[in-house]
Amino acid sequence: MDVTRERKTVKMGIVGLGAISTRFATVLQGVEGVELAAVAARDQVHAQGFARQFKAKKTFDNYRDLIKDEEVAAVYIGLTNQWHFELSKLCLENHKAVLCEKPMVTSQKEAEELVSLAAKNRTLLMEALWTRCLPAFQKAKEWIKLGRIGQVKLISANFCFKTDFDPKSRLFDPALAGGSLYDVGVYPIHLATGIMGKYPEVITGSAKILPSGVDESASIHLQFPNGTQADLTCGFTVDSMGAASIFGSQGHLVLDNCYGPQRCELFNEENQKIDLFSEPVPDGFIYEIRHFLNLFRIGKLESDLIPWKDSIACAKIIDELRNQWGLT
Repeated sequence: MDVTRERKTVKMGIVGLGAISTRFATVLQGVEGVELAAVAARDQVHAQGFARQFKAKKTFDNYRDLIKDEEVAAVYIGLTNQWHFELSKLCLENHKAVLCEKPMVTSQKEAEELVSLAAKNRTLLMEALWTRCLPAFQKAKEWIKLGRIGQVKLISANFCFKTDFDPKSRLFDPALAGGSLYDVGVYPIHLATGIMGKYPEVITGSAKILPSGVDESASIHLQFPNGTQADLTCGFTVDSMGAASIFGSQGHLVLDNCYGPQRCELFNEENQKIDLFSEPVPDGFIYEIRHFLNLFRIGKLESDLIPWKDSIACAKIIDELRNQWGLT
């Protein structure tokens, strides 16, 4: 272990300064041992305003210049989906640890290429899937591992919100890798594969395709090798509760939502609540950020909470579904 690296303040950069990066930078301010060294946006004035708000030392109007800056050790990519692969690759080529907002990539091929490059260059790569880092999610996995609901038989989860169609929006523009599957579908998919610790052998689904050429809503069915079924939904048509239920042979678990759970309830076979875990925080991004920084400090290349194989598996599932729906 590099003791010097373990103790040194991590100098981080942010590329893309929209709403998600604003949230990330807000939470980052409350984390010890990290400094926001630089930020980048295509608009220099916007970058300067963001830097003043979050006390970043440098600003750039070019993403590549930030990534190549010698002072920046790690980069958070908060841009729209079509940028994720290209800039993650550039980070890895320049030996910059990268935390890329979900979905990390838009295809299995891209995921495998990034993982190969991260391993070759011995550089940390992590998909920013904050769900996996939350204590409530980890508690659900612990209870399942302990056999508290028996064998998992069925997983049910949804993440939908209602918004008006705008073909120029990042949600609906195929050039920006829009669509409900990329934007919110990754959450129930990652929840199912994370709970199971394995990947489905059958992947089917249906979707409503909009005139712009993206999926507005989708229904996903996964079947795992042991027979466990997962029924998942995502979309932009309704405001759903987002809850996730995991049914076993001897009881079930309920997470308050599948994307940022802070509460996990355990029920026996008679549907009686027998245990409760709750750890509310102002913003769950704190766990993801701390986890990433700890990985960097101890010199790890991948997360044990969001391993590379899971990011590859999610990309493969999305590839299969989009192929079924005729989307390219």
